[in-house]
Amino acid sequence: MTDYPLISENAISVSEVSATIRACIDAPTFKGLEVFGEISGFKFSGPHAYFTLKDKNSQLQCVCFYAAKTYNPKDGESVIVRGSLDYWIKGGRLSLQVTDIKPVGQGLLFLEFARLKAKLESEGLFLQVHKKPIPKYAHNMLVVTSKTGAVIRDIVTTVRKKNPVINITVRDVRVQGEGAAHEIAGVLKRVDTLGYDAVIIARGGGSLEDLAPFYDEELVRAVFAMNTPVISAVGHETDFSLCDFVSDRRAPTPTAAGELVAYDYYAMVEDVKAHLRRLSGGAIRAYKVASAKAQLCFGRLKSAATTFYSGRARKVERLLNTARTQAERKFDAAASRAEKATDALDKLSPLKTLQRGYFRLQSGGETIGKISGVKAGDEITATGSDGTLRATVTDVHLNK
Repeated sequence: MTDYPLISENAISVSEVSATIRACIDAPTFKGLEVFGEISGFKFSGPHAYFTLKDKNSQLQCVCFYAAKTYNPKDGESVIVRGSLDYWIKGGRLSLQVTDIKPVGQGLLFLEFARLKAKLESEGLFLQVHKKPIPKYAHNMLVVTSKTGAVIRDIVTTVRKKNPVINITVRDVRVQGEGAAHEIAGVLKRVDTLGYDAVIIARGGGSLEDLAPFYDEELVRAVFAMNTPVISAVGHETDFSLCDFVSDRRAPTPTAAGELVAYDYYAMVEDVKAHLRRLSGGAIRAYKVASAKAQLCFGRLKSAATTFYSGRARKVERLLNTARTQAERKFDAAASRAEKATDALDKLSPLKTLQRGYFRLQSGGETIGKISGVKAGDEITATGSDGTLRATVTDVHLNK
């Protein structure tokens, strides 16, 4: 017994389904078909051409083995192809094997985009006067793209090779299919006042139908209304969308957009270092020149000061010598006068008088200057040069 239900008696294998489809496709009805549609995503791989044939509601994968490269239909071009349906059993894929391609003019989708471009161009949306410059040294950048694609990895890798300091913000949006243009336009309106230095709208290559959101009028007008500089990086280098015409700058690829926004941080650092080295060398040289000039000026000043003060010193020395000589002369004159005064005083000294035979008379401790001051009976003291005697006055005679 098993837990799984038994296979139905009516079930058939995948191979049987594929074989049935293949048998139907091999019917004469699906041989030598002529199909009208628009070319999308035409490309060569070796000698074979691969593309999608589509109209407004559906599409069909086509392959043209050993296609002549003299005629390469453009996306949006209307053609009539001749071929037969083929079903690849191993891959489960239906395709039209084309043997001939005939152009019948431009496709409806291409013409619709052309009319919209002419309308917007007549309104002046593509004029150069409206283009805003991309900041040379952006610090905050916004990338509006799908996070699941390779585009964002290419942009981030490109930026980081040149600059490790720029802030990269990603807004995840649909970049293909119905409603993608409206979603991108809404994001642009919300981020315009958030202070970004630049906004990159990015998508990889694809068919005209794949790039249809970037031909949308709502998105084009949203880009035109932006105050923040916008870089359009949609498709490959040969792809031109209406966003490319209205944006402030077109980058041929998303990688080129990263190159455009990211300044070379490492080169700038090396330039700053080189400038600093030059400034340092210049400052050292200027210091040496100024130091040499200062030394020269100091030498001159020292020499001038030496000359000035040596002359002043000699003058001061002469003045001091003169003053000393004059002072010595005055001292000598004063000494001479003092000596003379001393001699005069010495001659006037009482001792000298006493030595000449005079006595000093005193009575009661007072000097007797006149005889009238003495009377008989007074005791007097007589001091001479060699001693003192005491006597009593016996008689006093005054001169007439």
